[in-house]
Amino acid sequence: MVAAKEWVAEAEAILRESTVRVLRDVPLRARTSLGVGGPARLFLVPERPEDLARVMLRLAGAGVPFDFLGAGSNLLVADEGPSFVVISSEGLNAPPEIVKETVRVGAGYAVPRLVKRVASAGLSGIEFAEGIPGSVGGSLRMNAGWHEGMFGGSVASFTAISRQGLIDEVEAGPGTFEYRRSPGVGDRFVAAATLRLRPDDPERVREKMRAYHDHRVATQPTGARNAGCIFRNPPGGHAGQLIEQSGLKGLAVGRAFVSEVHANFIVNRGGATRAEVAALIDRVREEVQKKTGTALETEVIVWR
Repeated sequence: MVAAKEWVAEAEAILRESTVRVLRDVPLRARTSLGVGGPARLFLVPERPEDLARVMLRLAGAGVPFDFLGAGSNLLVADEGPSFVVISSEGLNAPPEIVKETVRVGAGYAVPRLVKRVASAGLSGIEFAEGIPGSVGGSLRMNAGWHEGMFGGSVASFTAISRQGLIDEVEAGPGTFEYRRSPGVGDRFVAAATLRLRPDDPERVREKMRAYHDHRVATQPTGARNAGCIFRNPPGGHAGQLIEQSGLKGLAVGRAFVSEVHANFIVNRGGATRAEVAALIDRVREEVQKKTGTALETEVIVWR
């Protein structure tokens, strides 16, 4: 891998010969739901998978580090910004193409918009995601879910680009998705997805959406800056309940605090740093381990 002081120059030389749009010094606090994170030195916004594949091949060949960004809804970014090229899916936001029960959609398309669009078309299967502030690609990669619903359950296939620039249409199977993980995606960039949904009456689908919405508003800090659930639920239990039982609601480090509404959420009251959020995560994990004997695993992704 190229040394930290050299990767920017190496990447710049490669990107000068590319058609992929490049933004510089993009503040990631504005592109993450938690509102934390320094600038991305190089921020790529591809609009065609083929163009991105060529760039990824050259970056990988030169040892330039890079990683992928969806809507930033499950992400904690270093205050100094990431030490790699950021590749965003926001330009790959083709709206849904609906043919009977099949929906083809770009990875950068917002999940709440998708849920509303397919509901209007009389399709059911992803109502649970009406309030997930993520992109299609990010939700697929993380197998985002809520209660009994998981995004991967509706995925028929997806377009993936390997770090070596190979583009594949991957059929989803029994081993593609797990709880909050997508082993079948691996370390690839998701460019688009095909969903297979169920026909239903549009108004009945909207009623389900409203029920999910009302429950979410009543049980989550929906009006505050947060990154969704911080910890994965342990087998047979709920991380939020363990945190609450440990008396940690309201615990704060600097401008970051454990939500009083749902203990598995950390809220940025404004101006919180990555260091504060990370310290609070460590405090919560240590206290829960000490008081319940359960070791919590983080669900949020940390960029350094």
